[in-house]
Amino acid sequence: MPTTDVYREAEKRWRHSLQEPGEELIDFELADDRVRRVELAADAPDWLRGAQLYALCGVDGFRFLRCPFSPEEELRWSHAALAAWTEPEASESNLDLTHAGERGALWAQHEAAPSSSALRHLSWVTLGYHYQWSERRYDEARRSPFPPALGALGADLGRAVGQPLRPEAAIVNYYAPRSSMGGHCDDAEPCQDAPIVSLSFGLSATFLLGGPSRHAAPLAMRVRSGDVVVQGGASRGCYHGVARVLRGTAPARLREAASAGGGGGGGDDLRGV
Repeated sequence: MPTTDVYREAEKRWRHSLQEPGEELIDFELADDRVRRVELAADAPDWLRGAQLYALCGVDGFRFLRCPFSPEEELRWSHAALAAWTEPEASESNLDLTHAGERGALWAQHEAAPSSSALRHLSWVTLGYHYQWSERRYDEARRSPFPPALGALGADLGRAVGQPLRPEAAIVNYYAPRSSMGGHCDDAEPCQDAPIVSLSFGLSATFLLGGPSRHAAPLAMRVRSGDVVVQGGASRGCYHGVARVLRGTAPARLREAASAGGGGGGGDDLRGV
């Protein structure tokens, strides 16, 4: 039985390397024999009909949808994550422990006084059924209404890739440049048949997808603003994480849309969500 944490070793290498390890990185904007283009499901929603969908060869159930959103839509979803979803009645947050009295109208406070805003300390919020971090489980008694628009979006994305779901819980993570998320396996959900749907907005990142144990070397791939990762099938049980968020990679289209007032939020606040 191997004892080396191969995932962890790769994670450290990708996190601290100042240069890309070349061909090891999967970039869905470039040709790569580890990647294949796949068709959208026959009943995919109309608004997703032109989206580009990819699979990883030999990885069951993994799908990568290149950004299907307009810049204005990207900003609207980012603004929802920073404003509506951070309200106390909508979510639980890491700020409940340290800034509970400042959670109301968090985005408005940030716009008024960015340098002293509690928003700068925001790491995560949970929506719907709230994940209990210490116990690593969901408590059915701790629940907020799941945002209807986000639920509809998740259902649309699941339909488009042929892996239907009804979203009932979400964790929204907020990343600063060069931050990361350690490799983990999402095994706390009672239903392990529904896929994990992950959306990214803002900065680009290096995403790692390993195997069912930490003894398998992960694949590293570039995730950009608006990209969608779906882990269904066998990939649902794979270790995964964010090795590094990349400074200075917010796309120009978001800054241009923000300057034009296209969705809320200013260019200076384009981090990673």
